[in-house]
Amino acid sequence: MPKFSLKTMKKNNMIKSTKKKETMKKKYNNIQDVSLVNLYKMLTLKQFQDKDHQKMINDEINFRNNPITLNQLENLFKGQLVKLSKVL
Repeated sequence: MPKFSLKTMKKNNMIKSTKKKETMKKKYNNIQDVSLVNLYKMLTLKQFQDKDHQKMINDEINFRNNPITLNQLENLFKGQLVKLSKVL
């Protein structure tokens, strides 16, 4: 195993800083573009602790882990149409 100096290891991010705050480094325009690993990380980050962000992230994780079938999607859509027709 090669030996590295402390300076080289820090420079090449081989040593993680303990004081560094975890934040999202990459900006995403759509939650669908975020990897599943990063979705789980987002659940713990300070900027995503409000109720709306937590629900959005959990819903996306659930959707990815339990994909919906075409029949379920059709039934959901039909149910929404029935609700809308009752309101109108």
